[in-house]
Amino acid sequence: MLTVLMSMYNSAAYLREAIESTLAQTMGDFEFLIIDDGSKDDSLEISREYEKKDKRIKLVYHANWGAPASLNHAVESAASHEWLFRMDPDDVMMPNRLERQLAFLNANPDLAVASSLVYLIDADGTEIGRSRSPYTTREAVKACIDGPGLIGFHHPAVAMRKSVFQAVGGYRKQYWPADDLDLWNRIADRGHMMLVQEEFLMKYRLHGKSICMTAGRHQVLTSDWVEESKQRRRAGLPEHTFDQFVAVRNARPWPARVNDFRKTMARTWYKAATHHWSRHNYLRFAPNIAGAMLFEPKMVLPRVLPRLAGTV
Repeated sequence: MLTVLMSMYNSAAYLREAIESTLAQTMGDFEFLIIDDGSKDDSLEISREYEKKDKRIKLVYHANWGAPASLNHAVESAASHEWLFRMDPDDVMMPNRLERQLAFLNANPDLAVASSLVYLIDADGTEIGRSRSPYTTREAVKACIDGPGLIGFHHPAVAMRKSVFQAVGGYRKQYWPADDLDLWNRIADRGHMMLVQEEFLMKYRLHGKSICMTAGRHQVLTSDWVEESKQRRRAGLPEHTFDQFVAVRNARPWPARVNDFRKTMARTWYKAATHHWSRHNYLRFAPNIAGAMLFEPKMVLPRVLPRLAGTV
């Protein structure tokens, strides 16, 4: 068996679709742990309604602690199984997600973390794109882990071992909203293998209240902090706090600061462009994608050109 792990906060808008896509899986033998992180809307009431109908659901609720602390507590106190399959309350599982991902894990028993490709959908559920990942081979994963960069996945498409999650200390709340990125790279530091399965097993929703949209520039900056933390761990140095990281960054010579600003703004504008595209707001999409392309063409063009050519 396995545990599906979903934390929510004021998630009523898409919650029914997320729950129903989980309960309708072709592989039905699982525990569905829903954690309400102090919601003020109808999320808790909706979840209670489904809990009464399906014994696979275990509902946990508490004050608003934030997603990292909420998920850590749920894993420690309520998750019964070794494999934790993440889910978010605004996303949708493909009907065979659990079955196919479990088969992939059985075929690759050395994995500590696995993810999949995802369909990108807008607020209305319309497909607006498809993800790609370089991390579908062990060679690519090893090259990333051994290098200075970060390995990352779509968070709600991930399955991970509970024992490994606990051994590294789970999510670290100070790294929110890049706490998942921090987690995967700390797991990699322990020598564990991870892979992306080349199947589209999730629908990943982009909308105005998505973390990747609302956090914006702070998420980009925190991701840079995660990368610096990895480099310091590799050098045998203590990790900086966020304030220390920012102070060191601001003390660099002005050409380096300008370059940091260029990269940060390019990634921030790209995220904003993705948001406006998902809302079919092309007037606001255009200047954001243009700014991102101007500041960081090597990042933007490989992502945009395949879609313009009609490929995935």
